[in-house]
Amino acid sequence: MRIVETPISLNELEEISEKSGANVRLTLLGKVERNGIPLGRVLIEGSPEEIERFMEKLRLARAGG
Repeated sequence: MRIVETPISLNELEEISEKSGANVRLTLLGKVERNGIPLGRVLIEGSPEEIERFMEKLRLARAGG
């Protein structure tokens, strides 16, 4: 289990999850604001390997890869 704060919408995160092939479940816990930027607090559930697979695809997606 891991919690991330991100400006990425839950829909986009779910698309990234599907593309990564990772078996994770995403749950929006709420919204926070940091330095004027709205962020979603998202719970990522799955095995550590699956969470890492998802996170790697997320990093590549946000870096334009």
